[in-house]
Amino acid sequence: MRPVYRTVTNGIALVWGHLRTSQPLRRGPGFPLRRGPLGPSCNNLDTMPHVRTADFDCWYADDCFAAPWLSPTTVLIQAGFGRNGEYWRGWVPGLARDRRVIRRDMRAHGGSTAGDQPWSVELLADDIVAFLDALGLDRVHYIGESVGGITGIALGARSPDRFHSITLVQSPIRLGPLLQDAMRGTYPTWSAALRDLGPGGWVTKNMPPGEPKTEWERAQWDRCDGDALARLADATMHVDVEHYVAHVRTPTLILAPAQSPLTSLADQLFLRTTIPRAQIEVFEGRGHNIYNDEPERCIERIRRFYAEVESATVR
Repeated sequence: MRPVYRTVTNGIALVWGHLRTSQPLRRGPGFPLRRGPLGPSCNNLDTMPHVRTADFDCWYADDCFAAPWLSPTTVLIQAGFGRNGEYWRGWVPGLARDRRVIRRDMRAHGGSTAGDQPWSVELLADDIVAFLDALGLDRVHYIGESVGGITGIALGARSPDRFHSITLVQSPIRLGPLLQDAMRGTYPTWSAALRDLGPGGWVTKNMPPGEPKTEWERAQWDRCDGDALARLADATMHVDVEHYVAHVRTPTLILAPAQSPLTSLADQLFLRTTIPRAQIEVFEGRGHNIYNDEPERCIERIRRFYAEVESATVR
């Protein structure tokens, strides 16, 4: 007859193993700790938590696979122009097995409402801080992609005490005429193209019609507030965060595509040499989509970076 304690502990191990591999933890302000599948419901606004921050309702996905008795650090992921947290779903298993991972929809994107304030980098940075306050989060690891990375540069200079680290994913230093020319196509301006075609029509105009990915992409972009997105496109003409770069005081990792049409490798190397003690990972031969092209490499590099940052904090 087997000892009782072995039967009990084996049973606990089996149950815990099933829970860890099948269902993430979900947390939110005012929400009890609960488990739910990381499946299609993530795209259902009725099941996504949201908070009121500043002048808009901010929607987000909140996942954690860590043991429920632990208090894991939080990772906040901010997608770029037109995109929402669903674009980062594939990153959740790799980061959330021992951390809380929040994928936030920027104002006017995904499930978030637009508010009525004029777009600026400072507004987006203030929105992030207000979001942390609303969720009662003192400090997080921040991952920002493209416009989300531009916001991260401002955050690292303006609110460094709120972040364990900042990871910049394919993040330009400035936008302007080059971006407008790349995005407007045959239209006089980028915003004119967005208004005429709609966000989903604009982003899929050169994609194979009827393909599942094309239809998914169209649906995600059409969740944006079209008028607000067009105004953001106009606002990019004046975006330049170079004056913030030397003032970033947060441990920083730069994930740099070598062949992005929106940010040169020279600008990415400028970030590396100007931000104190910044680290860089260059993705040779890659354009402005490295988080989808090489997610495993991105996640592995970020996990090593977090281990270094947290080890230094303990010491």
